[in-house]
Amino acid sequence: MKTLKIGLIGPTNIQKISKLTKKPADFFIERAETVGKLLAEFNCEIWANGDKGMVSTAALAYKKNGGKKLTILYPHQPSPWPNKHIRSSKKYADKLKKESSWFWANYNVVTQPDLCVCIGLSSGTLSELAYVKWNHQLKRGKLKKLIAVRELLRDRKLPPEIEVDIKKILIYVNRVEDLKKVLEKNSKKIR
Repeated sequence: MKTLKIGLIGPTNIQKISKLTKKPADFFIERAETVGKLLAEFNCEIWANGDKGMVSTAALAYKKNGGKKLTILYPHQPSPWPNKHIRSSKKYADKLKKESSWFWANYNVVTQPDLCVCIGLSSGTLSELAYVKWNHQLKRGKLKKLIAVRELLRDRKLPPEIEVDIKKILIYVNRVEDLKKVLEKNSKKIR
């Protein structure tokens, strides 16, 4: 039986997203923890970039709730940006996937998994969403669906410049808890 492989993307700066959405930082932390717990319940394999913020909060909750396979993508070279700040996330990884640069880490987190869950927006997340758009348009990668959680998105949607080009693979859920139904449905398709 194949394990559902899920990429996680979202903002590293919870305080910034809190300010932009006018929602308390605790709201985002609690929501990220719920994402991690749900993914652990479904025995998914998680792929995440090593960093801080929403994705690392979800990844840690995944591990605390019995998640068995957390793959952290790590840019081996500090190219073109530093990588020292993510060393701490390597500690809780079950598998460390060394990438040659930040480009490959950001690209592969949305290219190699079966599904990807977007748990908020940031400039880094927007770059990852651009890779989803181009992969979909050019029929590249393994990604079958992108799930975006409305309650975690400013204006409750993705930017229209990306949304319009990925509408065939985009699934919106209103709340984090709604991920459960999407995971149930898609885990059966993958297996």
